[in-house]
Amino acid sequence: MAEEKVAQLQQQSRRLTLICSLTLLFGALLLRFGALNPDFSARRWLMLSALTVAALFWFLRRVLHQNHPPGEQELYADLGPANRLTIYRGLAYAWMTGFLLLPRPGGLIDWLPALLYIGASIADVFDGYLARKSGRVTRLGETLDMEFDGFGVLVGCALAVQYEQLPLVFLLVAFARPLFVWGMLWRTRMGLPNHPMTDSDQRRIMAGLLMIFLSTVLWPIFEPPVTYAVGAVFGGAVALSFVRDWLVTIGWLRPDQPAYIFWRARLKLIAFAWTPVVLRIAVALLVSLLVSSLFASGTALPASLNWPVAAVAAAAGLTALFGIGARTSAGFINAAGYLYFISGGQSWLGLTLLVLSSLLLILGSGYYTLWVPEERWLRVGAAGS
Repeated sequence: MAEEKVAQLQQQSRRLTLICSLTLLFGALLLRFGALNPDFSARRWLMLSALTVAALFWFLRRVLHQNHPPGEQELYADLGPANRLTIYRGLAYAWMTGFLLLPRPGGLIDWLPALLYIGASIADVFDGYLARKSGRVTRLGETLDMEFDGFGVLVGCALAVQYEQLPLVFLLVAFARPLFVWGMLWRTRMGLPNHPMTDSDQRRIMAGLLMIFLSTVLWPIFEPPVTYAVGAVFGGAVALSFVRDWLVTIGWLRPDQPAYIFWRARLKLIAFAWTPVVLRIAVALLVSLLVSSLFASGTALPASLNWPVAAVAAAAGLTALFGIGARTSAGFINAAGYLYFISGGQSWLGLTLLVLSSLLLILGSGYYTLWVPEERWLRVGAAGS
């Protein structure tokens, strides 16, 4: 019976391989006739994407035996809608991989990597939802979700660095997870223990926010120094998270020790409870300066946009100050700060506002908040399949 189910899963895998391969042919034609840059090679894009799809389905066939519920061994004979959606997410990353080592295609096609990553990020929320809703949470889904998340971040970071929207050092973020896994394997080969990490909602939220950041930074309208400043905030947060997890893994930090528990609670209180309160006040003050600057000194923004940008910034500043959807408000403030910066506003004000609102995005609302609707969605979206 198990052999029959494996055979059915392999047949579905071959069918999906054919479908994904056909989409690559469509993509090559789209790029052949849609790319404006004569140095862009649709043939090379097809080759890189095809190699990635081949690797994707090679990996899938190796883990098909995990298509069972956690804690059980009975295989499902069908991949299910959630796993299929996860596989299509991997296909989006394969399309993105084709753009590596190639110049920007030019024209509207420049938006394609960002749109692919946005689509994959949305699918990352819904594949887990589908799995839970259908009662088909599987080890296969968890494995694919984890591996594709890491691969997507790697490709997204590499493209952002290639397009000079992030500095070269940001590749450390791209390779953080592969290096972490390699380090654990090396320790195992050397006979050293890998201590288990504690579960963390903040780790999941950070992963979700990093995907949102990469989805945005790949837009061709963004460029340094704005992307470098915001990238430093997100890159630093990810680096600190991996350093902490690595110190736990090698045993330098012991989650069961009273000193660790005491200092972890204190640092969490400072970082995630009190610091956001300070950030909300600071951001609100900076927004008031931005709004007054829009009308006092003038910017390169069209006059018709001054009032809308000022109104959005003021509303977001107020809601952030009172803790009403502070992360969402920080996103709107980020956008207003960027428009202000590129339109010739005071550079220190625009960059400071971008950095502080990005920190607020990462740390959350903290104490004295009235409504935090985005928290539940971030935790659900980051929970995976």
